Amino acid sequence: MSKNSHLVIYAIIFSCLVALFILQINSKEKSPEKITNKENFESESQINLDTDFTSELIMDSSVINNPSFKIAFVNSDTVSKYYKYAQKVQSNLLSKRNEAERQIRNKYQSYENLVKDFEKVAPIMGEREKMEKAQKIRLLEQEIMKVEQDLSEQLANEELTMTQSYILKTNDYMQVIGKNLGYDYVLSYRIGGPMLYANPNLNITSKVIDLLNKKYQTNN
Repeated sequence: MSKNSHLVIYAIIFSCLVALFILQINSKEKSPEKITNKENFESESQINLDTDFTSELIMDSSVINNPSFKIAFVNSDTVSKYYKYAQKVQSNLLSKRNEAERQIRNKYQSYENLVKDFEKVAPIMGEREKMEKAQKIRLLEQEIMKVEQDLSEQLANEELTMTQSYILKTNDYMQVIGKNLGYDYVLSYRIGGPMLYANPNLNITSKVIDLLNKKYQTNN
């Protein structure tokens, strides 16, 4: 191979190396631009997201503070005290409790009398009669415990039924009353409850009690 041929080959190889070197430099220079563009895109996306989220909060706040909403509250303790239906429920429950206590007291009185009689005559009783009397006392004691348990369960069930009926009927009345008065929300307030403060100007307790009593009397 001639000397000129070698020179041509060397020139071609040198040209290829230079081209590769230039391509490598260009790829390194473009890479930071891609990263920068990506970061800018993510930053813009985050700003858009934050803006959207802030807009939602502002919208929610404007809805909550909308002056067109009419809100009032009633003192639930006062309602329970002067609402005739509540008075009736409380009176019925108290009457049932008193009756249950009376029955239990009578049972205990019978038990105590039986024990006293047994203690008086026990010294002159025969063993068989003494055992029969003692057995009778034990049976009466078991009966008292069962009656007490049954009355307690019965009273609890009746109280639950009456309370549920009271809540449902009062809720029905309040749906009509609240709508007729033009309120969007009527809240329940009581000392120690979840609502820590209530503007006195929004208190419609007296009006609601009057309307509840009229509604209750009309339907009973």
